[in-house]
Amino acid sequence: MVYATTTELAEYLGTDESSLPEDATRLLERASELIDYITRNRVDVSITEHEKAARKATCAQYEWWAEVGDELGLMSQISSMSIAEFSFSGGSSQQSKLKTVAKRAEQYLYLAGLLYRGVGLV
Repeated sequence: MVYATTTELAEYLGTDESSLPEDATRLLERASELIDYITRNRVDVSITEHEKAARKATCAQYEWWAEVGDELGLMSQISSMSIAEFSFSGGSSQQSKLKTVAKRAEQYLYLAGLLYRGVGLV
């Protein structure tokens, strides 16, 4: 299921729908697939809070991919990289899932209760 349309994406980005790239629909589909993966298919679109969080997270993921240019998540597989004087070292492979997810998308999903919050004690 695709959680956001190009119209909703344009509204989220504060731009005109005609200014979106040709592959915007495809990337929204991929972002929705990622949302399903990290939430373990917990999004129930009949619950307004879930639907809104999934839509916003999908748009945020698209926005992040547009910024970093890494829709395939290849950067999450790099443990270290150097270009001229710039150097980058990544974390453990356990953290790689979160590196492929936009922080803002993660926040929307977390606040809607769609991401793991740990064990609660009474």
